[in-house]
Amino acid sequence: MSKIVALSPAVTIKSADANWSELVGPSGTLVVPADFAGTLPTNGATPSSAGSDPRLMQKLADGGFLAVTAYDGDVPLATLVPGVKPLALMPVDALPATAFRLSRFAYLHRTKRRVVIEIPTTSAYLEIHDPRVAAVAAGLAFDQTPIALAASSGLSVSGVCEVLGLMRSIGIVMAVARGLEFVPAVNSLISWAEGEALPRGFSHTGLVAGINQIPVEGADASFHLLFELHHDGSRQVDISVCLPYEGDGATGDRALLTRTGFYEFDVVDGVESLMGAFLHLVPPTDPLEGHAQEQRLHQTLRALGSTCQLANNPDATALVADLGLPGMIAVLPGREDVVRMLFAIPDTETLDLAKKILQNAGLPTSGLSRFLAIKPLLGGVPSVRLAIDVTHTGLGPRIGFEVFTPQAIALLPEVMVNLGVERQMQVSALAAVGEVAKERTVYELNTDGSVSDIPAARQRIGLSHVKIGLEQNGQVLIKTYAIAQSEPLNEVGKSVEDADIPKSWEFHDLLFHSKTRNGRTLDKLGGTARFTIIPHAAEPSTQPVPGDILLPSIDIANVIELDPPFGTVLEKRTSIRAWDGPELPVVKLAELLARVMHLIPRSDETFGKLIERSGRTYPSGGGLYEIDIVVFASRVAGLTPGAYAYRQGSHSLGALTGELEHQEKVIFGASEAVGGGMSRPQVLLVLAARYPDIATKYGGIAYSLMLKHVGVMMATIQYSATAMGLGSVPLGTGDSDAFALATGLDYYTQGSIGEIAISPLY
Repeated sequence: MSKIVALSPAVTIKSADANWSELVGPSGTLVVPADFAGTLPTNGATPSSAGSDPRLMQKLADGGFLAVTAYDGDVPLATLVPGVKPLALMPVDALPATAFRLSRFAYLHRTKRRVVIEIPTTSAYLEIHDPRVAAVAAGLAFDQTPIALAASSGLSVSGVCEVLGLMRSIGIVMAVARGLEFVPAVNSLISWAEGEALPRGFSHTGLVAGINQIPVEGADASFHLLFELHHDGSRQVDISVCLPYEGDGATGDRALLTRTGFYEFDVVDGVESLMGAFLHLVPPTDPLEGHAQEQRLHQTLRALGSTCQLANNPDATALVADLGLPGMIAVLPGREDVVRMLFAIPDTETLDLAKKILQNAGLPTSGLSRFLAIKPLLGGVPSVRLAIDVTHTGLGPRIGFEVFTPQAIALLPEVMVNLGVERQMQVSALAAVGEVAKERTVYELNTDGSVSDIPAARQRIGLSHVKIGLEQNGQVLIKTYAIAQSEPLNEVGKSVEDADIPKSWEFHDLLFHSKTRNGRTLDKLGGTARFTIIPHAAEPSTQPVPGDILLPSIDIANVIELDPPFGTVLEKRTSIRAWDGPELPVVKLAELLARVMHLIPRSDETFGKLIERSGRTYPSGGGLYEIDIVVFASRVAGLTPGAYAYRQGSHSLGALTGELEHQEKVIFGASEAVGGGMSRPQVLLVLAARYPDIATKYGGIAYSLMLKHVGVMMATIQYSATAMGLGSVPLGTGDSDAFALATGLDYYTQGSIGEIAISPLY
């Protein structure tokens, strides 16, 4: 079995007479002194009692940390090499019958000297010594057990288990859960919440018995618990359970209610009583106004069995008209004539509207006068929610505000003072808010009752939100809500990776991000001069190439003097996608290019020597200015349609001899990028990077730098176009293959990296 040594200065033992069993810590890691690696010969060694077992051979890696090698018998298969951080945990061999899957971020590639499997979530990697390991990796494109992988790769089952153990330790593969019954995970959450959800001072008396009565058999992946903590000195705890809702209005193409509901229980002496059912409304597909909103809300109330009528309630009608449909409603058992509505309050304007309606409804001024203190909490997502009871004829006297965002909750100390909350209630509420969130992963059980290595769910207990209650008698009550939730990993093909990494990350994005930032790459980033030369910036020639088109001369100093203030330009900048206007005069094109690309004398001092060079209006790494502008003219007065290279030194355009068909494709691509239909921009400026110019100097970050340069160039172009009264719009992407064919430029030497369309305003 492969092993790893975790370097720890906390344990003192002599390596000469150490026993492996003495080194194994309670978590399964091997714990040895920090200087232990220094006692090993560079070709690897084990403590004396380990004998010559090749499976315990340790290979020293760069930085003094020990790598781990998996074997099939005496044949080395693969080595797990530490990265920026040491490997702290001993890899555990995979279980033969557990299904595994390759991470969606893992990739296998060749370097000059080795074949490796990497993953952008860590700087550690797996070096492959045996081609059969590559066959194992290929087989993991599908869910496979070590037994199946051994049959297809030619390795022994134990060899596959060792390799998968190394891969799994850094996330290259993960165990795949298969069809776990959900109830055990729910029960484990309930058991955990019984002892961990309530902060100190809140009694568990009766709570356990009450929780045990929750009907979890019908629970699904949305299941969670909310513990409503009363801070008025009563220490009362109410429970809300999120369970599937299968009532009327939750099915069909025109569903009114979501498929989950929150059922709130009072628990007294272990006996729970249902206090209300809270359900989210399904937002309408199209915005509704006036009578249509009232009609939809009326249908929703009927689906819930509520007899509450809004037609004769002008106050409720006004709330819906001014605040929109409530995001959530609650029906109360035995009170079919009353419904609680929760409205989103995103800003102070909405709060003022609500206050005016409640004032007209005759609600107590003691509560309304405190709305001013609520205003600092507004903003953010999700919004603060206003809770109000609605009856047949009016509104209930109690007002509630639910606060969700961490930024707003952080303001509670000051807000509670301004609201006049009793001191003891403030202390109790802030203690609950300050509780540290708890997290854990629960695992499936094997048929024999032992714990498997397949994660079943990721569970968490933490703060959900805070409620500020403005009572009829003028008192302000604070309640906090602790949430206990279980994110299941029990669907076929789902893994811990899906819980750890948002699905919005694509493989190439995460790889690019991790490899161009320090922290997860072993390579040196920056001006590494990896080709033993550091190129100097090439000075653009001021002499036009024979056959070039000379553009109208531009007096930059005069242009700048007549420009509007820069602050005005910043405020007016916007993306213009309307291209149906007139042709763009060639003099305007000439001015725009000159504004962005004209040469500015600069001087740098290097090793005491003054070097004269030319700069631009925007920055560039190393002063290399590797990005040129290629003009695709479609409708420019005074310029034949086609593709042209702009030469800033001579302020001229050189016609490029590419294929006309692909020049049209590049221009039409701008329409596709912005959804412009058949219209085409008058001019498309394509930013073309001379890749080798910057990659020769900067290792690891060359393309990243070029994208940064594209950003500052696009901003400069847009600001210049705005100052000139021209329209512009940067494009999200383009076609680099079409660009190469349209210009005759080599794809790998100078290719398109950004596009921005230019047009005159009407």
